[in-house]
Amino acid sequence: MSISDNTLIAGNQQERVPKELENLHYYLAGFVDGEGSFSISVHHHPSRFGWVIDPMFQVYQHKDNAFILYLFKKMFQCGYVSKKGGSPNCYVYCIDNMQQLTAKVIPFFERYPLVGEKYNNFLLFKEVMLRLSQRKHFVKQGFVEIVKLCFKMNRNGKYRKYTLETILKSLEQSSETIR
Repeated sequence: MSISDNTLIAGNQQERVPKELENLHYYLAGFVDGEGSFSISVHHHPSRFGWVIDPMFQVYQHKDNAFILYLFKKMFQCGYVSKKGGSPNCYVYCIDNMQQLTAKVIPFFERYPLVGEKYNNFLLFKEVMLRLSQRKHFVKQGFVEIVKLCFKMNRNGKYRKYTLETILKSLEQSSETIR
């Protein structure tokens, strides 16, 4: 295939996106299986336990195909598209608002399920979101249980800045007792 053929194919990609809404939903769900992520960061914060739990849904794409990210934004009617830090040719669509994640993202993936490991990550994400909405993280034991669920996601937290052991040890040392 020549360079001009590649250019022609890239130019026609937007035309190949399904026009029918139901097909578009399946297309976007499948796209997330390959290029999306459900993540929940746990990082230092001057909060009740010295840590904060931040859920996020993201989809990544090369800048040449950023229009796909805007399809997500249009469909969910929330979130934002930006350049991915450290990767000038990569863009990311992100939803990091708890209410929007609960009201829009979770119901979408319940109706249009993912497959494989990504589906398991979604189920864990959904469980964490449920516990956060029930305010279980306001009690130390609930916070610990949520953190443990977070570390089951995305290859058991392999790429996290802090280890589960570091976080749990810090929580044990905080002035509030674990029930």
